[in-house]
Amino acid sequence: MVGSKALVLLYVIAATYFESPGERSPWVILYVLAYLFFNLLVLVLPYDRIRQGVLLLLCAGLAVCSAYAYPFFLLLLPFNAIELTSFSESRRRLVLPAVLLPVLFIRGDLLVQYTFVALFGFFHFAFVRYWQEKAEGHAVRIEELRSERERLAKGLADNREYLRVSEYMSKLEERNRLSQAIHDGIGHSMTGALIQLEAAKRLLVSDPETAGRLLQNAIDISKEGIEEIRVTLKNTKPPAEQLGLVRLKAAAEAFGARTGLQVTLVHEGEMEIISPRQWKVIHENVLEALTNCGKYAQASAVHVEVRVLNRFIQAVVADNGQGAAKWAKGLGLIGMEERAAALNGTVVCDGTRGFRVTTLLPRSVPEEQPE
Repeated sequence: MVGSKALVLLYVIAATYFESPGERSPWVILYVLAYLFFNLLVLVLPYDRIRQGVLLLLCAGLAVCSAYAYPFFLLLLPFNAIELTSFSESRRRLVLPAVLLPVLFIRGDLLVQYTFVALFGFFHFAFVRYWQEKAEGHAVRIEELRSERERLAKGLADNREYLRVSEYMSKLEERNRLSQAIHDGIGHSMTGALIQLEAAKRLLVSDPETAGRLLQNAIDISKEGIEEIRVTLKNTKPPAEQLGLVRLKAAAEAFGARTGLQVTLVHEGEMEIISPRQWKVIHENVLEALTNCGKYAQASAVHVEVRVLNRFIQAVVADNGQGAAKWAKGLGLIGMEERAAALNGTVVCDGTRGFRVTTLLPRSVPEEQPE
């Protein structure tokens, strides 16, 4: 609005300059300086009530000046009238009537010029107000998003802390369970066997027959203790399929967090038939395919599948990137093929829709050759 008023004021000053000296009012310079002073005063006043009073006085002064001194000063009236009516939402509906009201009292060539300036000022005000409201709406939305982000970040931090504490408590509970099992079962058995051995040692010379029975009892108790150790460890050790899936999922999530890609992992079929050797090949090939995806695919998401089929175990890594009709085998792909071939498997690549790397392993694992 300040820029528009400056343009119109320059036009008024130019029109005054090109008038004949006889028609030029000697008070024009004073009017221009007074107009500049009051407009600057409106910008620095702290209270809206005082600013509105100054604007009202300025509009009245422009009307009087245009009527009795210099008519072209009326062209400055629309901008101050717009400022006066824009202090509240209820008055903004009166902007157009306020700037067009003087048209009823203007005659001659000034009517066309005033109408043009008034409409220009109104549309300029409407345009600026529209984008100002959009900017305010965006600012409010940004503030809401910032608050939501802070809330989510706080929730994520709380969840991470809860997971850390839960993991720590789970470890403590598992340690407590193991120590209790060892104390109640194996500890008692070993204590009983030790007592039998001490007694047999004392009777070994004086009563060899009794000492022999005590030794046999100690041997039986020790066998029971060893069997109990084996059963406890077997019950404690997680299944291979559970351990393999957990490791693979953790590696995929870490890759997604590191690269920003959306990584999903699904599994289907009898996971328990996958041996530790097969899990090792699947894990290393999936990680190699994910690494290549992060380097070359220019993708936003990657999908990992592990399926147990009738004759094969299938591990697939597929992304939504640019793909490639032709590619050269690098050390990574060669290593994947060698690992799969060690278990009589193969690796298949397809770059028509994104890039898809499939590792196929037979369900039966060849026996490992001794070194």
